[in-house]
Amino acid sequence: MKDFPHLLRAINFSGFLLISCCLLVLMAGCSPSSVTRGGPTPTPTPGNAFVFTANAGGNSISAFANDGTGALTAVAGSPFSVPGQPFGLAATPNNLFLYATSFQNNQVNSFAISPTSGVLTPLACPTVATTDVQPLKIAINPAGTLLFTANQVGSVTGFSINATTGCLTFISTTPTDATARGITINQSGQFVYVVTAGGGINTFQIGASGTLTRLAAAGFDSGTTTMLAVKAVPTFEVLVATDGGSTNNLRTFIINTDGSLTPIIATPAGSSPPNPSAIAFNTPLNATTPLVYIANTASNNLTVNTVNNAGTTGTASLTVPVGTGPIDLAVDPSGKFLYVANNGSSTVSVLNANITAANTTTALISTSPTGGGPESIVVVGHP
Repeated sequence: MKDFPHLLRAINFSGFLLISCCLLVLMAGCSPSSVTRGGPTPTPTPGNAFVFTANAGGNSISAFANDGTGALTAVAGSPFSVPGQPFGLAATPNNLFLYATSFQNNQVNSFAISPTSGVLTPLACPTVATTDVQPLKIAINPAGTLLFTANQVGSVTGFSINATTGCLTFISTTPTDATARGITINQSGQFVYVVTAGGGINTFQIGASGTLTRLAAAGFDSGTTTMLAVKAVPTFEVLVATDGGSTNNLRTFIINTDGSLTPIIATPAGSSPPNPSAIAFNTPLNATTPLVYIANTASNNLTVNTVNNAGTTGTASLTVPVGTGPIDLAVDPSGKFLYVANNGSSTVSVLNANITAANTTTALISTSPTGGGPESIVVVGHP
């Protein structure tokens, strides 16, 4: 039986996520057009950012501009049509290019981001970036030279990124031990980590050409089949992962120099809200003990804590209500705002990212509609 992406959260949360399971398969591909960039690059004020959501239920990408107040304005032409259920999103570190997986069409769609307006333009690439079956999430290495997709069939597909054109060149596809769900790359850019439906964290070393080598002794097995999300801290070698279903707990690891993982914290089973499905860090606000945010899909909220370079979290988590079915979240480059994609209500919530015990009920700033059923969110500064 195929582990359709929405079923990953269906252990405790089924209702609204089933809507997008009924979509018709649409024709793949985007009409290529030329990409031009001219004029000076603007210098944004703090908080200025573009926000993008991949809307699997609406076959589109929604785009917004934040002028620094937390209020979002739809970018001209948004939502942008993207056939085949766009699911995962990622942008290059220089904020020039955006990539979206096409779950139904087994490919990655590539776009240029206008530095002044946030408008997306499909890249005119010589070949289609074809993945293995049913790609989900995307990870790009810190250098912005490599892109990897976690594929539901049970594999990772890798591509090189052309720094000038943004076009992708296929490198290889490497099997995982079960359905691949979340994917992340450590801050040194040496290792790829994938959480799987087998309950494990698979570890791969990135070779000089971008090929992946599975490290047999470097992974982790939770003993469950409900690992949902994984994220490496971008400023030090710590990995955070979540376990879903009846377990619903948080795990942290030290990333060793050989890529192996040393478990540090495993919170008690049932200690977090149901279906903790996404993780984000606020390193711009604090690079040494960043806030860590976890989207809890079935609970319509997110939890907030801190993590340090020893893999230790704070003594207590804060809980903040958001929209229906929060499925992914991201922090803007200034660390000022937190953005949450709500799958059930098809909205994006903007919050004050500096969440404390004093503002858990007032952190929400604004809410804007997206295309149907957003699955992923990315926020970039102006290139």
